[in-house]
Amino acid sequence: MASHHLPHHESHGNHPMSVIGYVLVLGGFASAALWLVSMAGGHVAAAILFGLLMIGAFAVAASIFLSLNHRHHHSPVLPDNTEPELDRYMRRYRE
Repeated sequence: MASHHLPHHESHGNHPMSVIGYVLVLGGFASAALWLVSMAGGHVAAAILFGLLMIGAFAVAASIFLSLNHRHHHSPVLPDNTEPELDRYMRRYRE
């Protein structure tokens, strides 16, 4: 029977919801750009739609980041869920 060894994968320590928050922030900036262009072009309905999408995306992203920070005590930016991971991260990327 052959044994298969999977390559060791080190966890990056980021919570999966922080990725969703990041994507929502990117979507919020894209909606902000489209809101500005629609407003300047005189397209009122599109401007209202993109403005609401922008506010919604930023509000949901902020609530995700605040929830991760306060409820779960996990930074949405730094992978600091354990001391060894934080030390490893700081040695690898900050020095």
